[in-house]
Amino acid sequence: MKGLSRYYLVRAVISAAVAALAALAGAPWWTAVLAGIVPFGLFVWAVRSGRYVVHPEHGVTALRTDEYTRAIRDRSTRYAFVAVMLALGGIALYYGLIARTDVPVPVVGGVLFLGWIVYFLSDLLARRG
Repeated sequence: MKGLSRYYLVRAVISAAVAALAALAGAPWWTAVLAGIVPFGLFVWAVRSGRYVVHPEHGVTALRTDEYTRAIRDRSTRYAFVAVMLALGGIALYYGLIARTDVPVPVVGGVLFLGWIVYFLSDLLARRG
């Protein structure tokens, strides 16, 4: 547990540095506090999420990936890539042949959001199954 304590200590320092940077940049105090709490919460979640193999003996770098995690990540990445490519192909056909206008920025943002959703849903479903 000593190695994992070092992991948490280093992550707390990183989160405090992010909060201090936000405060120095002129953010309101509550934003600076959130800028420190959210990353630390994500660091704590990473240990408990099942996405990583925890090796406390490695101290600060206690999280590792194994073959199972890499296979799920690679498969989810492929699914997201295919979804984004199909969506971009449809957008290119629509705006190039039918609408004959420029592609609006929100449409491109929607395609990126679609890629994120496909990645995280396929990752979640693969880890549950």
